[in-house]
Amino acid sequence: MSFSNTRPPAGPKELGEAYLPTDRPFRVYVHVPFCLRRCGYCNFNTFTSFSLAPGFDRESYPALLEREMRAARRWQEEHGVPVKAASSVFFGGGTPTALRPSQLSSILQAVRRTWGIDEGAEVSLEANPDTVDPKKLFSLRRAGFTRVSFGVQSWEPRILKILDRTHSPQAAWRAVRGARKAGLECSADLIYGTPSEKRGEWERSVRKTASLGLDHVSCYALSIYPRTKMGRMLERGKIKEESDSAQAMDYEIADSILSRRGYKWYEVSNWAREGKECLHNLGYWRGDDWIGLGPGAHSHFSNLRFWDFSRPGRWSERVLSDDLPWEGEVLGEKEEAEEEIFLGVRLREGLNLKNLEERLGRRVIGELPPFEGLAHIRGGSLVPTRQGRLLNDFLARSLMDRFLD
Repeated sequence: MSFSNTRPPAGPKELGEAYLPTDRPFRVYVHVPFCLRRCGYCNFNTFTSFSLAPGFDRESYPALLEREMRAARRWQEEHGVPVKAASSVFFGGGTPTALRPSQLSSILQAVRRTWGIDEGAEVSLEANPDTVDPKKLFSLRRAGFTRVSFGVQSWEPRILKILDRTHSPQAAWRAVRGARKAGLECSADLIYGTPSEKRGEWERSVRKTASLGLDHVSCYALSIYPRTKMGRMLERGKIKEESDSAQAMDYEIADSILSRRGYKWYEVSNWAREGKECLHNLGYWRGDDWIGLGPGAHSHFSNLRFWDFSRPGRWSERVLSDDLPWEGEVLGEKEEAEEEIFLGVRLREGLNLKNLEERLGRRVIGELPPFEGLAHIRGGSLVPTRQGRLLNDFLARSLMDRFLD
């Protein structure tokens, strides 16, 4: 996502002074940066060492996160940023289940002590299939987690090997079964566009996923970044990227299979059974407030966007000094409108045009450019068609060019 804000990063004090009050739900994201092995495509802020800096290792991490939570709450109180109970909590990574259930539970309880968690709130965590067993899943459910998202990526052994995944299809199946028995809502992530993946392999993976009775499925196109293992292989000519048209075909296959099996798309890359959408991620796309905790985590409050330092040493040094490990930016009216457009056209509920008119102070409905099958108007919102989902960036940019330039 690219915005036009080019101002230098602001510190916590400047961010707090620029905050404009809103009445949005509040959510909490917890980043766990540890992994057993780094996947060849991974560009996230994750590490395979469990000791990352002086005073920062896997054992000390829960206590470090709680110190950041306390500092974040002080910042809210000092600058008049409303302190609310969390509407949802999400543990991502990395591999959150590289931590013990007792550690994950202690982090969740620290969130509860710091802000509170709404009764009945969705509490999710990501997991690699081979980092859980039935006992661990039951422990997570007792600790207060309600939902688990497994990084399945593929059900084909050959594709899992190309992606450098550590689990087998059998381990993924056991993990899904164990989560169900533990009473956890269950989601699976899939990746399409893996180099040399055959269309039949992708179709089998989607069909297998759809047959399991999961609550939720995410399908993401593989992106190959320069400084990853796959990026280096691409540069040396050892692998080839799948074309945009081939990835579009993969997406259409997934959408067709999942739709026939009772899943509805609710965001470009996400499908769910009725009422099983990921509420935490919906909060991101709807522009809710959230605090991100841990190195490299991002946060959003009203007109502020900020992020934790990504380098573990710099992050932990600030936290151990009871300072906030943040820097960020204050969004102007144009940046906020850009963000609303970019996120709104990704959703099944669409971009609310009346809200956009109020933000811009000008007419939008009736002055839309012709989209030629990319979107339609439904209930006062601009909703992408399947073709519009495939060309989502173009759709958003067309709106920005029309109404913001």
